[in-house]
Amino acid sequence: MLLFIGFIVALLVHGREELRRFDDWHAYLTVCKQGFLLYPLSLGVQALTWSMMITRLGQVEGGWRDIEIYAYTHLMRRLPGAFWYLAGRIVIYRERGIETGVILAASGLEWLLLLVAAVLIYSGLTLSNLGLWPLGFVFSLLLIVVSLWGPSFLCLAQGWRWLPNFVCQWLGKISIRRGELVLWMGLYATAYVVGGLILFLLIRGIAPMAGITLCEAIRIWALAGGIGFLISLIVPAGIGIRELTLTALLSPDVPTVGALLIALLLRMLFIASDLVWGGLMWGVARVFGREQ
Repeated sequence: MLLFIGFIVALLVHGREELRRFDDWHAYLTVCKQGFLLYPLSLGVQALTWSMMITRLGQVEGGWRDIEIYAYTHLMRRLPGAFWYLAGRIVIYRERGIETGVILAASGLEWLLLLVAAVLIYSGLTLSNLGLWPLGFVFSLLLIVVSLWGPSFLCLAQGWRWLPNFVCQWLGKISIRRGELVLWMGLYATAYVVGGLILFLLIRGIAPMAGITLCEAIRIWALAGGIGFLISLIVPAGIGIRELTLTALLSPDVPTVGALLIALLLRMLFIASDLVWGGLMWGVARVFGREQ
């Protein structure tokens, strides 16, 4: 993480002369405010999806308590590695009588669906931009089919050699309807779309001459967000890696320093939004959870 941050600082120092051209901070703060107001849509969708997943997998009555736990442990993703927020979920849910295996399975499903949604959006929009929208549709449909039927197929007679026994036993015990998986995947895709909209607002505010459309911004965010989420298992919230990925993806249309400025402002916006909106969500869910 320190190496990536050091490289970002080196890029800023190297382009300090070009960085002085970006001085319209009133416009930058305006688009950051707009993105800040949109962020609760993404956070709320992800919290709602988690509540539905843990209700289904844990065979418990869901509600505000799950939203509270999600908001509380969401901040732990800022710590290095995925251990902390997983440990937080396990400890809190054990007090509710839910087994550790269920929490790990739900967290693994959350991770998988977020990754599949990112690949789905990026691949579909990329092929469509190339004029290959039929191929993009077929690829997206194939990816959905593999995601829905893949685990069950691997747990057939020949599948025991591929998956651990406890995974197949859990899949046999907990039956998830494919309609629910489609719904959860769609909700996570919606969260990526909101993130892409926030990125688009920042691009239009900082580099208005860039020819990046809303669809391209959503596609870029799906890839950068997916990579950042994948790396967050090691690096907290993909710090450094997500910024460099965004800079590389935006560089063809935006000057390098401008692209890096967009990525850094997006990072600060997300951190502020997590603290403010995440804290507000936690407080509201805690109050209503007690009443429940």
